[in-house]
Amino acid sequence: MPLADIRPYLEDSRRKKYALGCFNVFDTETLEGVIEAAVNKKTPVVCAIYEPQFKYSDLESFTDLIKNIASKTDVPVILHLDHATELASIIRAIKCGFTAVMFDGPVGASFEEKVEKTKKAVEIAHLAGATVEAELGYITRVGVDEKASQENIADPKLAKEFVERTGIDILAPAIGSVHGMGEQKATINLEMLRQISMSTNCYLSLHGGSGVDDSIVQQAIDLGINKASVYTRLSNRAIERVKDCLSTGKGDISVILNEVRNGFREVVEDRLEVLRSVNICNPANETCHYCTSEKYCVSKASSPLVSDSQPYIKSSAIGSMSNRTYEDVLNNVSSLIADYVKNK
Repeated sequence: MPLADIRPYLEDSRRKKYALGCFNVFDTETLEGVIEAAVNKKTPVVCAIYEPQFKYSDLESFTDLIKNIASKTDVPVILHLDHATELASIIRAIKCGFTAVMFDGPVGASFEEKVEKTKKAVEIAHLAGATVEAELGYITRVGVDEKASQENIADPKLAKEFVERTGIDILAPAIGSVHGMGEQKATINLEMLRQISMSTNCYLSLHGGSGVDDSIVQQAIDLGINKASVYTRLSNRAIERVKDCLSTGKGDISVILNEVRNGFREVVEDRLEVLRSVNICNPANETCHYCTSEKYCVSKASSPLVSDSQPYIKSSAIGSMSNRTYEDVLNNVSSLIADYVKNK
């Protein structure tokens, strides 16, 4: 099916107390591993591309591959830009057909600067029908500043102000998780998460999910987390599988790459279980009715609902176009960028 809009699934996850799984992909093997797991678990999945990975491959070509695989897949696939610091990356992703973007803004920016730059990202993305996620507080990273994770936790009052002033769709509050942590030892401030959830009606996203204990992850879901990102666990398992392969003398590159795919699939399936994101695509769940035709539905429902407001974004057009042409949207976005650069 075409790339999907994340919003109906966020709303469904909020009502049913599960979290959408968000997993970083960067080549054919990692992509296929993630999507195979989602198909096996009958659930929507978010495939994320991390901005720094742009330098390792051609984004446009890789996006075409993702669209192609998604078009042959019977579960919704959301394409998400992860942790963008530049508005230019937001524009590039939207032109490629991404349905969701995350904007961090410049490292070290003040709250006011972050608000202003995030507002611009929201204005641009919403023109194209894409959702916007933004981080508040600061989620630290292993090997860089993980000891400061508790010092950078998001403030509930600022969270409310940030959401209201920027118009973002998804908030990623820093609550103690750490990027790059493979062991489940992060100290999560669940009380702060509860306050943030109560102070804003925004969808909430957990980052650094690899380092959070499973029971804490599920408590966080109960308190309002609707989307959870995991990467380090996937990477570690893939590396283990490759090492095992090499140690047995199976040095053929095709066999090694297949082990990467298998490693990703295994961990994604496990994480989807923890996130309670299983069997979402079934006739008993109204979310399944967002499919545009019977052939797209993994449950093979006999009469899926089709409406003018169906959420899937066609690969041939970006977002909800209304009466505007594709060129109109791109021209509007280009004008906004030109204004931004001029006034920067």
